[in-house]
Amino acid sequence: MDFVSRLRNLRVQSATTIAVESMKYLSSFSARNGFEKKFDAESRKLLAARPTAVVLHNAMERLKKNRTSEGLREIISDLESAKSLAAAKSSRIFRRSVVLTHCHSTFVIAALVKNKANIKEVIVTETRPKDQGIMTAKELIRNKIKVSYIIDSAISDFIGKADIVVVGADAMRKEGLVNKVGTHPLALVAKENRKPFYVITSSFTIDKRKKIVMEQRPASEVMHGHLRGAKIFNPAFDVTPWKYITAVVTEKGISGRGR
Repeated sequence: MDFVSRLRNLRVQSATTIAVESMKYLSSFSARNGFEKKFDAESRKLLAARPTAVVLHNAMERLKKNRTSEGLREIISDLESAKSLAAAKSSRIFRRSVVLTHCHSTFVIAALVKNKANIKEVIVTETRPKDQGIMTAKELIRNKIKVSYIIDSAISDFIGKADIVVVGADAMRKEGLVNKVGTHPLALVAKENRKPFYVITSSFTIDKRKKIVMEQRPASEVMHGHLRGAKIFNPAFDVTPWKYITAVVTEKGISGRGR
């Protein structure tokens, strides 16, 4: 399976990981083909594979200013260092906490592992339809963090057990946080139950694009063979208004808004 197909099929997940691995792929590609027309065509394929998450877009825009192997290495370094910096900055939000999280965010996992002395337990949603929460649960268990794994529709039953909710970000826009579908209802449940709702991400997720394409995943991911005659909708992301978000943690610190 080629790299573009791996992106489309979610073999590479998490907005920052998609960007980092894409930069590494382009580094290898440019070594064979240079930085001219073939490079531009390959870059467009990568962007089209996962059009919603803005980290790869922002990395590509930055690369235009220094289209060299060194430019690629600098972007990879900055993306990876942002994760450890954000994890360190997030220490203030954890106080022997039970944390509820959704989907698979490398920034959230790094923060939880970094601050595991102040984490009692992490409640992880399965994150249908690809069960991306399994990756989160396995990484936390590997780091000896207590995990409870729940179905997505049980968030209202478990929110009372949580002290805070923490999620990652695919894009931060004026209209709200773009993240894995199910984030918006989780924010509503957190607000109703007076639970702080935090986003841990990098400044690379700030989205200044005029328009955003909200990715629709294939119906085959959720379609059952016996269900005929129904239209199947499988959105990858939703948008959570900023009024439901307590604060955003990035490599630059903690702010009350994502803008």
